[in-house]
Amino acid sequence: MDVKSLPEFRFFPYPKHPSESQELLPDDPITLNTSSSWTYCGPLLTLESYSLPSSFTTWADATINGSILPSLFSFLAYVHEFLAKNNQSHYWLTIRASKSSDEFDTPRWHTDDLFFSPLQPRNHSRRESLFSPIANLLKSPWTGSTKNQKPKPRILPSKTPTKHHDHPRPTSPTAQIPSTSPAPTNWKLTTTLLGPGTMFIPPATNRLARTTQQAAKTAARAADPDHVCVSVRCVGCAMAAESVRARLVVELGGHGVVQASAGECVFFRVGEDDGAVHSEPRSHGDRVFVNVVPGHEADLRALMVKWGMEYPRTWCVGLPLVIGEGEECLRDVGGEI
Repeated sequence: MDVKSLPEFRFFPYPKHPSESQELLPDDPITLNTSSSWTYCGPLLTLESYSLPSSFTTWADATINGSILPSLFSFLAYVHEFLAKNNQSHYWLTIRASKSSDEFDTPRWHTDDLFFSPLQPRNHSRRESLFSPIANLLKSPWTGSTKNQKPKPRILPSKTPTKHHDHPRPTSPTAQIPSTSPAPTNWKLTTTLLGPGTMFIPPATNRLARTTQQAAKTAARAADPDHVCVSVRCVGCAMAAESVRARLVVELGGHGVVQASAGECVFFRVGEDDGAVHSEPRSHGDRVFVNVVPGHEADLRALMVKWGMEYPRTWCVGLPLVIGEGEECLRDVGGEI
């Protein structure tokens, strides 16, 4: 399937993967112990349980009761075939396991930012957007109680008063990596192995929804040009992102919703101009979501360099490591492969 011929998003059913390993049994009932994520960035994985990075086993043993490998391999087999037909052989793969949460009882309508942009002169005035996909992939998905955690002190830079006319005109912010390719990837593939699927605005009104989103984000940027970066960075940026979220809930409320079913791969475009407007679903049970961002090897290497990592690389976020009585820290079980 040539992605050039596809619309903003489309659902594709994928067949079950015929296991070549006698150890790979049919899916057991799946439940989660905790919310966490496992990420791999590198060449396409070999779809045999014994060949997976050891960090996957560490993560799965701590996070999941039952095995997701049969359903995961079914999805990835389809993904690998899809990518091969579009001349892609590397990806950023994230498996996000999430316990019940009310975080998305209110939809978070948005388009994902482009990961890669055609090589062009660096623009130092541009900043990461209100809904950065890179930040969302790197941050912990853990949503449990924080009552025993001590907040880290925040060091705020001193702010020199400036006149209104000193601010440049708000520009569309970015989290992009300049690509070495004239045609960088601007799409991704996802599925949900457990729980509800991602919500999309129907195709008939997706273009209108993008226009509505752009107007809401432009208004938020114009209202406060100092707060248009990644929403997890400061209170001001979080408030800007939430104002956009609240406005879009109202303005997109009448558009309707479509969701992929179990066993379906979702292709969707990213970027404010052509991306599919979507939201995480309301989820009051366990959910396992898989996100695949394809990319040229040089572009993915540059992405890892931006975050101070080797390539290829695996890591997980959200698994506690006990280092002393009453003390915990996030565990990085990744490393160069």
